[in-house]
Amino acid sequence: MGKIIILPTSHIAGQSLREVRNLLEREKPDCVALELDLNRFYAMQAEKKQGSLQTLKLLGPVTFLFYWVLKKLQKWLGGKTGILPGSEMLQGVRVAGELGLKIAFIDQDIRTTILRLKDKVGWREKLKLIWFVLKGLTLGFIKREKIDLQKVPEKRIIKEAMLLLEREFPQLYGVLVSERNRVMANRLKALSKRFKKVVAIVGAGHGEGLRKLLL
Repeated sequence: MGKIIILPTSHIAGQSLREVRNLLEREKPDCVALELDLNRFYAMQAEKKQGSLQTLKLLGPVTFLFYWVLKKLQKWLGGKTGILPGSEMLQGVRVAGELGLKIAFIDQDIRTTILRLKDKVGWREKLKLIWFVLKGLTLGFIKREKIDLQKVPEKRIIKEAMLLLEREFPQLYGVLVSERNRVMANRLKALSKRFKKVVAIVGAGHGEGLRKLLL
């Protein structure tokens, strides 16, 4: 079994862009594993967006509103740092290309995740999260903890946020965190059988869960 190094990132932090480059240049792994799937990667590259009407028909009004609010929140936070969400993943692809490193996309297909949100997360929980966001509780947490959006949050803050998500939104946590962690952990284990050293670049909320699954 090869060595797996996990780099937890913030999708909108300048610190993460620097850490991705520094770690890959220092470690020069045999493979760079990214919290992306092929469809999401192509969409980010081409900046393609599925039509709103088509998405609405696919997901239904409540799930569509839920998904739309999450995307708007992430985009708003990215605007605060001047970094597009997911830029550190594209940085990983870019640096891997410069260094001649192999790349693997380890996340669950985004279409599967969205449909799981539709089928497995009840409308009450979706509306509850929308209410949390619109009331500014998420932003209030950031302000209260004095989080610098340009940096990856401290481990304590990440742990508190994930515990809050699991407690208040268990179905959402199951789909967005637990299920995807299992998918990514299984793919990392498979990669570790092929490569001596793998660097996995994943969002900070997945870091601890992945480490436990890989023990």
